[in-house]
Amino acid sequence: MTKYLVMIIGCLALLAGAASSQEVVITDFPLGIAGSVDPKIFEPYLPQLEAISDTLNQDPTALAVVTGGSDGQRYRSSHDAKNPSLALGRAHALLSLLMEEFDVDSTQIVIRTEESKVIGPEYRYVSIKLAPELTKEEPPVDPRIDLLMARVDDLEARPPVEKHFTEVQTPLEEEESDLGIQFGVGVSSSPFGGIPVVTTAFTYKRVVYVEGIVGHTWWTNSFEFEGEDLDTRRRQIGGHAIIYPFENLSLGFLGGWLRVEEMSQRYYEYAKLSEGPVIGLRALPHKHLAVTVGYNPAKHRIATRETSTTESDQFLIYLTAHMGIGGAR
Repeated sequence: MTKYLVMIIGCLALLAGAASSQEVVITDFPLGIAGSVDPKIFEPYLPQLEAISDTLNQDPTALAVVTGGSDGQRYRSSHDAKNPSLALGRAHALLSLLMEEFDVDSTQIVIRTEESKVIGPEYRYVSIKLAPELTKEEPPVDPRIDLLMARVDDLEARPPVEKHFTEVQTPLEEEESDLGIQFGVGVSSSPFGGIPVVTTAFTYKRVVYVEGIVGHTWWTNSFEFEGEDLDTRRRQIGGHAIIYPFENLSLGFLGGWLRVEEMSQRYYEYAKLSEGPVIGLRALPHKHLAVTVGYNPAKHRIATRETSTTESDQFLIYLTAHMGIGGAR
């Protein structure tokens, strides 16, 4: 009997309030902000939120929908924002405020998310609305009656200390792995001239890269030893570690080791050799293009000299196009 009495009172309250449904929309959320929201963003809306909370507290059968929204803005380099996660986080931030500040029961809240491909602060929002329609197609009977019946059943079956909330949302994207691999091709300068190169790098969150670089020319150069042309070609091998410490800046610090040879095709021994550390910077002017500038205080040798010299330190430049597989930032 109590159950149906509560249902009748709730239905009358819904019908009486249908013409004056309350709604609050809070826009202009900062980029990339989900659950960790500055509470000051809600301050201008507190009187309206309090009014909706009073309605929920006075009528335990009343329902409200909290909708979190996100736009299509990219806010990190080489990475699309996880917009469904941002939208859900904003909705949860408002839910927490309602529970902590206005003592709203979480079982009276239904959470939804909306993801827009359009860029704009008006699409980075969270809203709350009393007695909303939860289906796109209007059925012959007000769907809130069915929701009310289910709500009363849940209240009667709920343990005294249990609290929960229902989430109605679009499926989240499958989380990408933190680990990835990247392949690249390009050209590198060297103490002896340009060299075509290929690179392979293992990545972690697209922040840390461990990269190998190999290069070889298909054209020959002239290097004479005791009047004999040794028919030399250049080859290069090395390794780098690159770190991108800035979240919103595509600039990384590079360190590594590089060995460059002019190798005799007749004797398969070097005619000239440069070997030493490389330190520098790597910039990403495009998501598939990298420019590296490095200082190479190399030790140089030639075939007639057994000891090394450091008389010709140089700056090196690499230009590579790359493609990554896996990994996330």
